[in-house]
Amino acid sequence: MTSSKTQIYNITLNILGVSTPLENSDFDDNRAILLNNYYELARDYVLKDFDWNFASCFKKLSLCGEGIEESCYKYCYDYPNDCICARDVFSKDDFVLKKFSINALENGSKIILTDAEDAVLRYTKRIDKEVFYSAEYTMALSYYLASLTSNVISGSLQKGELAYEKYRQILKHAKLINASEGAENLVDDTTYIDSRC
Repeated sequence: MTSSKTQIYNITLNILGVSTPLENSDFDDNRAILLNNYYELARDYVLKDFDWNFASCFKKLSLCGEGIEESCYKYCYDYPNDCICARDVFSKDDFVLKKFSINALENGSKIILTDAEDAVLRYTKRIDKEVFYSAEYTMALSYYLASLTSNVISGSLQKGELAYEKYRQILKHAKLINASEGAENLVDDTTYIDSRC
C-alpha cells in the first residue's frame, strides 16, 4: 500500500463523517489548513507512541563534545537529529543491551548517556515520506488526526473520543502484526546494523 498525505486527510475526514474529499493536502480549504496545522505533530506522536517496524533504524553514535560531569554514566553521545524515540542502546562489539538516559545540554540539544562503549542506538526514525508508511500506521495516524480535529471539523467531541479509542485498538493490533514480522532465535551471520540500515 502506498499512502499520501491527501489520502490520510481524506480517511480522517471520512472517520469524522465528512464525505466531500480534499483534492490535495495543499488545497486552500479550511479542512486542509486545519489538518496541516496538526499533521507533523500527530505524525511524530504516533511514531513515538509505538515501536513501528517500518520506522526502526540502527545508528552508531558519535561521542558528544560536551558531557555532564555529574553523570553516573561513562559516555555521552549526540542524539540523532532524525530520532523520534530512542529504544535500545548496546555496544557495537557485544550487542548486549545497556542502560541509558536521555538528557539535555544547556543549549537545549539532546544527548544520550550510557556505559556502552562504541554505542549503537536502535531508534524510531522520523519518516516524513508517506509512501513508506505501513497500512496500520496510516490508519492509526488517520484516527489520531480525527481525534484531534473532530470538534472543529465535525462539531462533535464524541466523534473525537471514539476516534481516539479506535486509535488505541489499532495500536494493539499493530503490536501483533509487528511481532509476526521477522524471525527470532535463528542463527544469522549478518549484524543488526547490516540488516536494518
